[in-house]
Amino acid sequence: MRLSYYCSSCKKENYIKTNAPDRYTFLQEYGNYDFKEKCKHCGNVTKKPINRLYAEPNRIILIGGVILGIVATLFLLQFGFISLITLTIPIGIWVNQNNKTSIFNKSRVKESSL
Repeated sequence: MRLSYYCSSCKKENYIKTNAPDRYTFLQEYGNYDFKEKCKHCGNVTKKPINRLYAEPNRIILIGGVILGIVATLFLLQFGFISLITLTIPIGIWVNQNNKTSIFNKSRVKESSL
């Protein structure tokens, strides 16, 4: 999962990688309610509340799941059969990523919770 926010000066989207399952855990890791990050496009320091961050599924993990499913299918084809598990690998990874992003986006923290 990766977090995205828009720069206030150039209006371009920036990304942050995190393993935090919700905003409260991210707040504990980061340590401050107001999130400060330097824009990768214009260099302006953007100050946003943590509640303004938006989670998206990590496309690299999704592509890795599809590749893993294809490799498993090709491996099982050598033995003469295709298992239904090879089709569920990418679907399972996609559902897992969507659940994680949904949980993160639904959670909100109060400014005084730190």
